[in-house]
Amino acid sequence: MENLNKIDFSYFIGQVVTDVNIDENLPLGIIFQKGWLMIECPWRIRKGKEIILGETDCISEPKKFSHKNVKNLLVSKKILNISFYEQLIFIIEFEDNLTFELFHASSYFEGWTLQGDNGFDVFTLPGGEVCY
Repeated sequence: MENLNKIDFSYFIGQVVTDVNIDENLPLGIIFQKGWLMIECPWRIRKGKEIILGETDCISEPKKFSHKNVKNLLVSKKILNISFYEQLIFIIEFEDNLTFELFHASSYFEGWTLQGDNGFDVFTLPGGEVCY
């Protein structure tokens, strides 16, 4: 997979997760010190090579898994790296060997939006086209 490095994500490197939306009736939202990420597509969190939480878990077993689990895992974690690949896989690497991965999976709906307080704005349109 080719890393689409024409998008400069350096603004977010070093920022810390300050909050996660835990309202189950709203899309998953992750708040950083100077920006935010809204997710409306499949996602998962890995620790090393092991998947420790995914969107499917929250949908299939909501009494056991929820956005609260995401909040417990990611709040206070620093962003170490962000990668975006040609097949529309968006990856945020956090400290403590945690990785948050997004997969745009719809021809009809938008997938995710990443915005920074500095005017940075990247999002995926229906079908997966990236706009920035």
